[in-house]
Amino acid sequence: MLRLIILILLFHKTAFSDVLTFDISNKFVSISENKLEPDFTIYGFTNFKDSIVVKIKGPSQKVILQKKKKLYKMWTWNKTGEFSYPGLSHYYTNKESKEIDFEIKKDLVDEIKLIGKDDDNLKKELIEKKRTIGLFLIKNDSFKKINKEIPGFFKIPIYLPKNSPAGKYNVSMSIVNKVNTYETSKQQIVVKKPGLSSFVYQFAHKYSFIYAIFSVIIAIGLGLIAGILFRKF
Repeated sequence: MLRLIILILLFHKTAFSDVLTFDISNKFVSISENKLEPDFTIYGFTNFKDSIVVKIKGPSQKVILQKKKKLYKMWTWNKTGEFSYPGLSHYYTNKESKEIDFEIKKDLVDEIKLIGKDDDNLKKELIEKKRTIGLFLIKNDSFKKINKEIPGFFKIPIYLPKNSPAGKYNVSMSIVNKVNTYETSKQQIVVKKPGLSSFVYQFAHKYSFIYAIFSVIIAIGLGLIAGILFRKF
C-alpha cells in the first residue's frame, strides 16, 4: 500500500499534466501450486484517454531450426536458422471490448526474432502454441478501479502460469496509439521456481555445452548397463 500512497501523492502534484505510471507489489515471485492469491499486483495511474497496455516479458528463449539431410549415406541434421522469443509474453489492457488492437498483435509478432529466412507461418504456429499453454496472453478489460472518485487509479492482479520460466521479467506500460508511442521505463521482477526440474532447466540453458556432455555420458552409461543386463538374460 505504500507504493499506492506514493502514486496518489504523484497524482496530486501532476494533476494538470498527462500521467502514465505504475508500480509492482512484489518484485520477487516464487511460482507455486497455490493460485488462490495473485503472484503480484500492478498498481497504476493514468489520465490518458487512449487505450493503455501493460506488458510483461519473460526471459528470452531460443529455438534452433534444423532440416534432415543425407550426407555420405547417413542422415544428419543441418541447421537452417534459429529464432528467439520471450519465454512469457503477457498483455493486459483497459480496453472494454473483446477486439484486440493491431498494435498489440504486431508487438507480439515483432518480439519473435528470426535469424535466417523470415517465416510468418513459424511465428503464427509458435504464438498459437504458447497461447494454448498460457505463456502468451492478451487480456482486455483487465484494469480494476481502486477508487470510484479517482477513476485513473487501477490495479491488475497477475497470475503467472505454473509453466512460467524462471528468470528476470520486464514490466512496462504504454499507450496503444499509432501516433503516440510513449512507454514507461521498465521495472524488473525475478521469478523463481522451486524443485529439481527448475534447476535442470536453468542448467541446460545457462550451460548448454556442459549439459550436452553430461547427457551424452548418461546415455552411453545407460546403454552399457542395458547391454550388460540383456547379456545375463
